[in-house]
Amino acid sequence: MPTHADTLRSIKTFPDLVRYLEDELDWPLQEYGFDELTFEYSPAELGLRDEDAAKVKAIHQLRPMADGQPFGIFFVEFERKRMPVVVLRRILSHLALKQRAGANRAGSAAWALGDLIFISAFGDEASDQREIAFAHFRQEAGDLPTLRVLGWDGADTGLKLDYVAAVLHERLCWPADPADADAWRQQWADAFRHRLGHVIRTSDALAERLAELARRTRGAANTLMAHESERGPLRQLHRAFQTALIHDLTEEQFADTYAQTVTYGLLTAAIQRTDLQGGRHDTTLYSDMLAEVVPITNPFLKEMLQTFLHIGGQQGGINFDELGIQDVVDLLRGDETDLPAILRDFGNRTRGEDPVIHFYEHFLAAYDKKLKVQRGIFYTPQPVVSYIVRSVHELLQTEFGLADGLASTVTWGEMAARGQGTEGGFRIPEGTDPASPFVTILDPATGTATFLVEVIEVIYRHLRAKWDSPERKQLPGLSTFILQPSSFADYWNDYVPRHLLPRLHGYELMMAPYAIAHMKIGLKLHETGYRFGSVERVRVYLTNALEPPDDERGQLAFAGWTPALAHEAQAVNAIKRWQRFTVVIGNPPYSNFGQLNRIPWILELLDAYKRGLAEKKINLDDDFIKFVRFSQYLLDNARSWCPPV
Repeated sequence: MPTHADTLRSIKTFPDLVRYLEDELDWPLQEYGFDELTFEYSPAELGLRDEDAAKVKAIHQLRPMADGQPFGIFFVEFERKRMPVVVLRRILSHLALKQRAGANRAGSAAWALGDLIFISAFGDEASDQREIAFAHFRQEAGDLPTLRVLGWDGADTGLKLDYVAAVLHERLCWPADPADADAWRQQWADAFRHRLGHVIRTSDALAERLAELARRTRGAANTLMAHESERGPLRQLHRAFQTALIHDLTEEQFADTYAQTVTYGLLTAAIQRTDLQGGRHDTTLYSDMLAEVVPITNPFLKEMLQTFLHIGGQQGGINFDELGIQDVVDLLRGDETDLPAILRDFGNRTRGEDPVIHFYEHFLAAYDKKLKVQRGIFYTPQPVVSYIVRSVHELLQTEFGLADGLASTVTWGEMAARGQGTEGGFRIPEGTDPASPFVTILDPATGTATFLVEVIEVIYRHLRAKWDSPERKQLPGLSTFILQPSSFADYWNDYVPRHLLPRLHGYELMMAPYAIAHMKIGLKLHETGYRFGSVERVRVYLTNALEPPDDERGQLAFAGWTPALAHEAQAVNAIKRWQRFTVVIGNPPYSNFGQLNRIPWILELLDAYKRGLAEKKINLDDDFIKFVRFSQYLLDNARSWCPPV
């Protein structure tokens, strides 16, 4: 049965939309054709100049559907890929009642400005870029009319399409009492909440404000540490981080981690309190937001934010009011920032970029552009990410004989049984449980989890297609059900905690992208219909991938004061020591600062690349080469075929 998202994606033309309005929203259109329901205007009749008329393919007005109908409804199809707002403004100026009645031409139909609705179509009908948009002008006292839009296209996320469908059914459905014109006006006008371009522009402003906060917090932390004794709370927490997670973390880098944790932790708190459908915000202050800071995907960030905020109170020497944290909380919960719209749009690929990446890159550029370059943080275009992930999926199918590719739940023991009798044999790596999954995935420099989110997308599409095909009985993990699942949603909600999250791993060094990675993965899983009914966490860890597993010395000393650090350290050390990865995927940071990550363990591994080379111009200490060497090391550890002697 098609979902609301499927139905909206299928609407490409005005006749398609008319049938939707009748069937889904109960508009009394009586199955007439589009041409019978409308009459056409020429651009000249609506006062458009030649250069504006060239942007318009057709203009139709929907005939009134009820006596006393307050709204004038116009269908405008544009030639271009984007809605030309200036053209709609000129049509509006021709149709809207002027302040003085004599300003209208005799005999011209006219409406109050708020009683006009424009339904626009633009973009290629044959592609996902085709967009349908309901548009409405609103005018506050003394201001120019502002255009507010409710629209969608085929590339929108499921979250956004579900939201649009909910608004259409709730607000733009046919009114219960068409004779009550005032109630009708209020109902339909309430469907239009967002200004055109509001989401991206708001996210930019939000990123800049968060960057300002983070810079001030970082400066305050640096100042406090400079005056603290060795027993001071920030210095102790710095040593705890060094001992447990990132051994070469300097005081300046810790101050940066502190600032990013507070900043993105509060952002995540606000997001966690956001109603994605209704767009409402909880008005709780930040001191009460800690109870539900982040989804269950990231317990570490919640615990660390509690620790950091405790240290950052008045007794710790940092005044939150002076830092402007309350101002940012007000920004996050106020009308100025539309967090529900931003969240629904995360993952929308219409603009050719990931809005989450756009948000983070904008934040980082405003926060510390030098840090971005130094750490080699560069965005990987979505088509590149998609190609790489799909290629790995297909290689697992063709070269390893795993029909389900990245979605496979085949174990090491089953792979060994398949390999019996082959030349050279097959061995299970030392310390690996034969019952553990063979396809285990790691992004060692995960950033904001672009690659891991695409892995989820590929797995979801593969399993969804298999469910809808005769191969349903061969779905991976189906044997764990006592009874056959009644729906794909039931199957998927069992598969994710049992067979997806335990195989998906990521390492990240910086707190802000680490927090965003958890947020993006949580949003992606929510979009696919996963409802987080399990305690299984997302296995993205705050750690330096280029450091070896620690011997856990000194970690227990911090366990009572900072249990979050101890828990995260124990988890990531177990992964580094025992987990064998057969898929290493991602885009390592491109940094030519050879002085970074001067860790003896990785430098020793890197010597293998330098042996016998007389070339002096190539810097083989660059970080991206270290990550290549690290990836080879991981795959060598998981090597399962013994080459013939």
